Amino acid sequence: MVLTTDSKRWVKRLLTGSHAMSLAARFAPPAALILAYHSIHNHPDEYADTIGANNIHETSVFEKHMELVARNFSSVTLDEILLFLEGKRSLPPRAVAVTFDDGYRDNLEFAAPVLARYGIRGTFFVTVDYIGASKLPWFIRLRYAFWNTRLVSWRGPWSERTFKLESLEDRRCAFLAACEYGARRVGAAQEEVISGIEHELEIEPPAANEMMMTWDEVRKLHSAGHLIGSHTLTHPNMAFVGEQEARLEFQESKRRLEKELGVRVEHFSYPHPVLDPNWTDRTAAICREVGFVSGVTTVSAPVRRGQNPYSLPRLYTPRELSDFRWHLERSLFQRAQGRAHACDV
Repeated sequence: MVLTTDSKRWVKRLLTGSHAMSLAARFAPPAALILAYHSIHNHPDEYADTIGANNIHETSVFEKHMELVARNFSSVTLDEILLFLEGKRSLPPRAVAVTFDDGYRDNLEFAAPVLARYGIRGTFFVTVDYIGASKLPWFIRLRYAFWNTRLVSWRGPWSERTFKLESLEDRRCAFLAACEYGARRVGAAQEEVISGIEHELEIEPPAANEMMMTWDEVRKLHSAGHLIGSHTLTHPNMAFVGEQEARLEFQESKRRLEKELGVRVEHFSYPHPVLDPNWTDRTAAICREVGFVSGVTTVSAPVRRGQNPYSLPRLYTPRELSDFRWHLERSLFQRAQGRAHACDV
């Protein structure tokens, strides 16, 4: 018998509502779930052509998620998960950590008050070059350029292909191809690519408009008890850049964060702008060598004992509350291996 979508949802709600899965999870090996978020905002549609609606959780949705975590799970930090992996402490049952990537100002404005309301300490991974800067992240500029150009076609500078720009799907296809090009570059070379594409599309970069946090705002999060980690300097895919470039992104982002915050920065998040994978054994080794104690990926799976701390999995976070709860409950039974979820552009 093939279940319909509505039937599947009914079964999910029945299982989660009966607490059968939470009771059964008590007999599964100890595990922690790390949740991945990006932007939290009251009006996601206003940022569809910059951050991208798929990367934003509406504040009311995020609040429901955190209420569920506080009521049905045990909130922990990445520091506690590392102690668990080192065998230095046990985890409470149904442990969940909450993380954010990129460094959007809405993390402080909208997410932090929700976390405070439910007594949850998060980890905020910031892209260092964009904190307090006058320019937005390169992938935001690309989305804005492709979504707003008046051109009806565009030829990628790295190939013979000409992309149509007549429909939203056409523009998304061209945007992702351009992201693949930008994700392989860092720093000045990356900026040259992005500004060149903006010029070809006859688009000026969008105004920063306080979309990213300032250093004072990052310090506020830290003072409120949250952990601050690195999301690189310029948000490349670390698996697709050279070793020297990767090492610079690790080292310099850590150095600048520690200088600005006055504390040791220990946690790292691998960007996943596009392309798979977003980490390798090489990047994990460099992450360890420069002094981080953990690296989180976009592989969707639980964290269990024996997991390499430099390739920790994180769960994607469905919007619909019943889907969100089902995903968390089911993941507690999952093996430590999993699949990467969608890229974060």
